[in-house]
Amino acid sequence: MNATMPASVAPNHSLPQLDSLQSNRARILARALHPEAPYAHLQTAGKTLSELAESALKGDRDAHHEYQKLLYILSLSDDTGTALTRRWLSNEGYRVEERHIPAADVPHALSEAEFLARIEQEVAARSREKHPMSEYIFEGRASRAQLQVFLRRQWFRTFRLYRDAADLLVNLVDVDEAAALGRYLYGELGEESEQGSHPRLLAKLLRAIGLDADFQAVSTLPEEIAYLNNRVRSFRNPDVGWGLAVFYITEIVVPGNHEKLYKALLKAGLSEDEAEYYRIHVSLVPPRAKREWSLIAKRLPDHAFQKSFLTSLAQHFRVERAYYDAVWDEMRAVQ
Repeated sequence: MNATMPASVAPNHSLPQLDSLQSNRARILARALHPEAPYAHLQTAGKTLSELAESALKGDRDAHHEYQKLLYILSLSDDTGTALTRRWLSNEGYRVEERHIPAADVPHALSEAEFLARIEQEVAARSREKHPMSEYIFEGRASRAQLQVFLRRQWFRTFRLYRDAADLLVNLVDVDEAAALGRYLYGELGEESEQGSHPRLLAKLLRAIGLDADFQAVSTLPEEIAYLNNRVRSFRNPDVGWGLAVFYITEIVVPGNHEKLYKALLKAGLSEDEAEYYRIHVSLVPPRAKREWSLIAKRLPDHAFQKSFLTSLAQHFRVERAYYDAVWDEMRAVQ
C-alpha cells in the first residue's frame, strides 16, 4: 500500500498524482514506489507499464493517454525519495517506445555535407517557426490573452529544461564534451547570478504579462505531456544521438525563433527588461558556429550516430507538431 503522504507534499510529487488518477495501473505503480516495496511489486509495475505502452503504441487512444500521463508522473515528478524507482520504471516504457519509433532511412553513412543537408532540410520543412501559430505571433496579431496562453506553454517547456540537459551531460563520458555541455548549463542557470537563470528570467516575463510562474506546475495538456516525455526520454538515452538531436533543435537552432518572439512581445507593449528571457537568446551565430555544435560534429563519421540522431529528430518533430497544433487550438479559443 502507499505510504501516507503529509498534507504539505508538493503537487508535483509522484504519489499524490498517482493517487488522484484512481486507476488500477496507477495504484500498481504507486505500490512499487513504496520505500519498502518487494521486488515482485517492481516487476509487476514494470510489466504493467510495458504492456500499457505496447497497447498505446499500437493505436489504442485511451491506452496512449493513460501511458503518457503515467510516464509523465514517473519521469518528471520532483520527489527525490522515489527517483531511482521511477527512473527504473520509466526505462521499461522507454524500451517499448524505441522499438516502435520509425527508424530513419540512413542505409549508409552520409558525408558531412550530406548529413548537414539532411538535417537542414528537416528543420526547414518541420521547424516550429513554420507553424501557423508561430507566424500569427510573429506578425503581431496575437492578443494579450493569446500571448498568455503561449507563454504559459513556454513555461512548461522551459522551467525544467536544465534538468534534461543534465541527464544528457551524465551520458557524455568524454570529459571535454562534458565540459562543453557544462558551460552551456552554466549559462542556462545564470552563471554567477541565480536570478539570471533562464527559468527565473522567464518567470519575470510571465509575471509581467499577468501569469504565475509556478515551479511546482503540473501539465494537464495531453500533447504537452507527450512532448515533455519525448524530450526527457531522448536526453536520458545512453545513445547520445537521441539527446543531441533534441538539443540541436531546442538550443542550437532556436535563437532565430526567439528573436521573432522578442520583437513580437515588444510590439505588444512589454519592455526590453520584461522580455529579457527572449532577448538573451537572440543570436545571429549560425548553428554550426556555436560551441555546442562540436558535440555533434565529432560524431558525424559514425553511421550509427547519424541514424540515432535523424530518428530522434523526426520523432521530435512529429511530437512537437501535435503539441503546437494543440496550443494553437488553445490560443484560438481566446480573444
